[in-house]
Order: sequence, then structure tokens, then C-alpha cells
Amino acid sequence: MKGLPFQPVTALRRRSKSVLAGAPIDLIGIAGFVLVAAVLLTIVDAPSTVLRAAVGFPLLFLAPGYVVLSALFPRETPANADGRPLHRQTVPLSDAERAALSFGLSFALLPPLGLVIAVTPFGFTTSTVVNTVAGATLLGAGVAIARRLAVPPADRYRPARRLEAARAAIFDARSTRHVAVNVVLVISMLLAVTTVGYALVAPQDGEQYTSLRLLTEDDTGELVASGYPSEIEAGEAVPLVIAVENQEGEDEDYTAVVQEQRLEDGEIVERNELQRIDYSVNAGGTAYADRTLSPEAEAGSIRITVLLYDGDVPETPTTENAYRHGYFWVDVTDGE
Repeated sequence: MKGLPFQPVTALRRRSKSVLAGAPIDLIGIAGFVLVAAVLLTIVDAPSTVLRAAVGFPLLFLAPGYVVLSALFPRETPANADGRPLHRQTVPLSDAERAALSFGLSFALLPPLGLVIAVTPFGFTTSTVVNTVAGATLLGAGVAIARRLAVPPADRYRPARRLEAARAAIFDARSTRHVAVNVVLVISMLLAVTTVGYALVAPQDGEQYTSLRLLTEDDTGELVASGYPSEIEAGEAVPLVIAVENQEGEDEDYTAVVQEQRLEDGEIVERNELQRIDYSVNAGGTAYADRTLSPEAEAGSIRITVLLYDGDVPETPTTENAYRHGYFWVDVTDGE
């Protein structure tokens, strides 16, 4: 009787252990990771590229496929004799097959999710992509948890058994040397996966650029990078379309300075600013400015130069301090 007050506590502990033993801890962990990843990538907007890659890679290329696979294969071993078709599983899966299929299914699920985003008015922004993938993964995790809990506890797939077997295989080796070799192999595999994830998720410098194009309209009305007038009369206007393409990965503000330059022996001896144009270009977009230029020269050969800046314009804009530049030559005649 002395230990009677403690018997309910002991029974509660045993029941808690029993519940945890049959709970889908892996799926609960996946759901928790997805929530944390969504917060880091959208709300907190983690500035570290390495952190974003480490979080974004499993969110995009592992979690969606894992929850779908878990919903399709909730059992440890195949069984089809319980009389409930939705709970049957006729194909066994090894751990290696589950890992490979998780990656494969994740890649296969991204295009349909992209189509869902395409029909929405939100566009392909970081927040939209992350929230769409996170929402679909959480929905799949809920279905997978329900499917696994419907299977008898003894037949449920439990990765904890594999983790214990992996721990024993690594650390219960015959000698310290074998343990060290196993640890080195595991670390090498983790580094390889992390490197691949960083390469897939992190933006590459070579993919970021700004393009400046000087265009004219051809006879069909299409814009082409040719057809500039080679000769004009003094006071005659020159039509020009100045296009700026932004592939920097984020919205940018630009300023284009249009100059009329006169050169002697390859050196600029005179420059006149004809126009200044401000651009606000969305990431991945192209802005066009249709302008009519009126050179001030009365005669001679001049160079029409466009200098593009992605920040403040210097007091003296030149081709050396411009972010991008383009030009064409034209001869000005006096009309006689």
C-alpha cells in the first residue's frame, strides 16, 4: 500500500513510452522542420546563403517525396489480408529504396506545384514557392500520419529501428580503427550531400547580370539591334529604343545617361548629355524606353553613347565608371 500513490505515475510513464514507441516520430519531425524552414526562408529571410541552402535543399528535394512515400507505404512489411484495401501494402521497400524514392518523388512533385503557382496571381517569388511547397508537404504529412496510425503498431514502419541498427553498425565495430573509419565515411557522405545541396540551391554568380541593348524598329515593326542611322542632317532627330534586362536576382533601379561624344585620335574631346532615363526593373524583367535624340553637332562624325548605372550617377559619367554601356556612330551633315 505504501507504493500505491506512485503506481498511477508509473503506469502513465509506461503508457507514454508505449505511445511514443508507436508514434510516427519521423513524420512529426518532418512537419516541424517544414514549419521552421518556412519561417527562416520567408519571415526571417535568413541572409546566410549556406543556411538557406542547408534548409532549402531538404525542404524542396526530400520532404515532399518522403511524406508522399510514407502515405503510400505505411507498413514495415507488405500485407494484404486485413480486409481494408486502403491499408494494404503489397510491395516491400528497403531503406535505400525509400531514400532514393523520396528524392525522386520530390523532383517529380515540383513541376505540378509550379503549375499551381503559375495559375495564381502571386508569381514565382521566394515566399510563394516556399509556402506552396511547405503547405503541400504539411498536408501530405497529415495524410501519412493518419495512414501509419491505421496500421497495427507491430506492423508500422519505424525508422527508429534503422537508426539503432545504423548506430550499432558504426560504433559497435570490432576495434577503434574500424569505428574511426566508419565515422569518416559517414562524415564524407554528409559533406557530399551538403555540397550538392548548396550547388542546387545557392545562386551562382555567373547567372546574375544586367543587359543593355540599343534597338531600332525594322520595316515590320520588330525591335532589332541594328539599323542605326549612319548619316543625319544637322538638327535631325534620331529614334532609339533603349532596353535594360535585369537578371540580378532582385528588383533593381537603373539610370541611363545618353551622351553625344566627339572624338579625336581616339580621345573624347567633347561630350554633351542629351537625355537621362530612370528605370525600375523587376527581377527577370526587361524595361524599354522609346526615345528621340537630337544631337547638337552641326557637322562631323559623332558617337551616341548610352551609359547605364545601377546606383548613383557620378558627376562626370564615362564609359570607365558605367556599369554597362553601348554606342553607335553617326555622321552629321549641314544639309548642303
